[in-house]
Formats: sequence, C-alpha cells, structure tokens
Amino acid sequence: MTEPGQLPTDALTLIVRKLNSSAQPYMITGSVAAWFYGRQRTTIDVDIVLDCAGVDIEAFVAHLTPDFFLDPEMFRDSLRTMIMFNALPLLGGPKIDFIPLTDDSFDQVAFRRRVEQDWFGTRVSVIAGMDLVINKLRWAKDSMSARQLADVRAIMSHDVIDDAEEFARWVRLLGLQRGLDASRTAGYEA
Repeated sequence: MTEPGQLPTDALTLIVRKLNSSAQPYMITGSVAAWFYGRQRTTIDVDIVLDCAGVDIEAFVAHLTPDFFLDPEMFRDSLRTMIMFNALPLLGGPKIDFIPLTDDSFDQVAFRRRVEQDWFGTRVSVIAGMDLVINKLRWAKDSMSARQLADVRAIMSHDVIDDAEEFARWVRLLGLQRGLDASRTAGYEA
C-alpha cells in the first residue's frame, strides 16, 4: 500500500513488483504487452500468464495482500479448470487476469522466450513480440476480431518477427494464415 507522502503507484507497477519478489514466474501478455511493441490502446485488464507449478496458494494470496483482493477459492478452481482468475487492486486501476500456464506446446515455448522490459524503472517479464502476434492471431482465429487483427498489424509494423521461419512454422501449425492475411487490412483503430 502507498504510505502517506508517497506518490501512488499504478496497478501494473504494483502487481509486477509483487510478482518480481515472489517465487512464481510470470509473463505479461495481451493488450498491455502490446504497449511494449508500439500498440497503445485502452484496455480494462492486465493479462498475466502465471507458472503455477508448485504454487503455495495461501502464501501467494498473502503476498498480494493488502494491495490486491484475491479469492483463494477462485485460485484453486482456476488450477483445477485451467481458466483465469482475478486479482483486484484495492487502490483502483484495472483488474489483473491471471492465466495459468498450460501444457500447450506453443504456450510453453512462448513462456520460455519471454523477455524483460522496463516499465518506468520496474523490470517486467513480457511475452516476446513475435509470440504476442501469434497469440493475438490465436485469439482472433474463430472470431476474426477486427480489434485483435488491427493489433497484429500495428505490432508487426515494429519489426517484432525476429525469426521468420519460426514464425511461419507456428502460423502453419496453428492454422493462423487466414487471420494473418486479414490483419493486413484490419480497419479497427480504437
């Protein structure tokens, strides 16, 4: 919590500082990760992939308190079902969506390739740009979401594909070519 006389800290900085001092590896993904690759747009949450292997739920929840509200039962259910759970910043700001790291081969590769970035003086672990593009294409695969496809176009304009063969291989393996082609003309700009 912010002490009297201190400047308030944004929810992203606060959660990242908590995660950096915990034993749980993490990776920021989604729209917040896109900020690091030149795509700034409004979002209502922070998506964080969390490696939950060996997690002590009670200790993790206690570590986030008193700055965040996190229901330990929701966390347990999340580990059983492999769906996201939330932490709510008590001083305001976007909710934190924790996404348990899955055994999916691409998810595992992307997590290993995460990179460190600077967030206003705080070290953050962020999905690599190329992997973020692949993830956004995966999210848009069925819906062909103009928002996700516009994100892909904007992120790719910042030269994030550092291994064209690897990128093409994942696009092929995951059946993402249709979305990649559509991203070139996606018109959503909000």
